[in-house]
Amino acid sequence: MAVSFLPLVLVLLSYAHILASVLHISSREGCSEVFSTYSSHLLVVGTYYLSIAIAYVAYRANLPLDFHIMGNVVYAILTPVLNPLIYALRNKDVKAAITRNQGIGGTLDS
Repeated sequence: MAVSFLPLVLVLLSYAHILASVLHISSREGCSEVFSTYSSHLLVVGTYYLSIAIAYVAYRANLPLDFHIMGNVVYAILTPVLNPLIYALRNKDVKAAITRNQGIGGTLDS
């Protein structure tokens, strides 16, 4: 846990510094764009550290095997799968394809 705690503290300090800098941006569009990027990065980092915490607590608390498996699945599978999805949703072409095909049975066009 100590190996994960120091990077977590550094990440949280850097995000706090970024947030303080963003709050000084006067342009509404610039602030919106930065918060969009900031929130997606924070979601990815939060998912990563949450999965580490679940795996650690499940190991230390002598929980049933199902909790160990869930923690490992979240850490090993869910986090890497979520990263491309989160960043793909920021892509304008992907957003346009999703909004164009919101109907049932719609297909995504290239």
